[in-house]
Amino acid sequence: MSVLAHIGRGIEKKLLTAIVRSGKGRRLLEQFAEMPGVLSISHHHARGAGGSWAQRRQGFYTEQDLLILLVEAEHADAVFAAVFAAAGLAEQGAGMIFSETVLRGHPMMPLDAADW
Repeated sequence: MSVLAHIGRGIEKKLLTAIVRSGKGRRLLEQFAEMPGVLSISHHHARGAGGSWAQRRQGFYTEQDLLILLVEAEHADAVFAAVFAAAGLAEQGAGMIFSETVLRGHPMMPLDAADW
């Protein structure tokens, strides 16, 4: 069985997306890459602009890391809780994590880890 068949329609999956403080994404990726139930994991660095501050007339810019995990549904709650704790998301302003059901998924890996 190939990896694509394993991630296909045969098993229930959830997609967990965590927005965490800048600099934490790579460490979290390495921490959770081999966790039971994690089918695929990736992280990205994101930079964006918010609305201007009305009183100061200054732009507001923020940088965050984005962690994306494709997880077997039966492990989703445990992985969700572990990422929430490891990323320190209980602290106000530290970020957020959310979960959604997905039908299919495709493997993601850092380019330097590819074996082709």
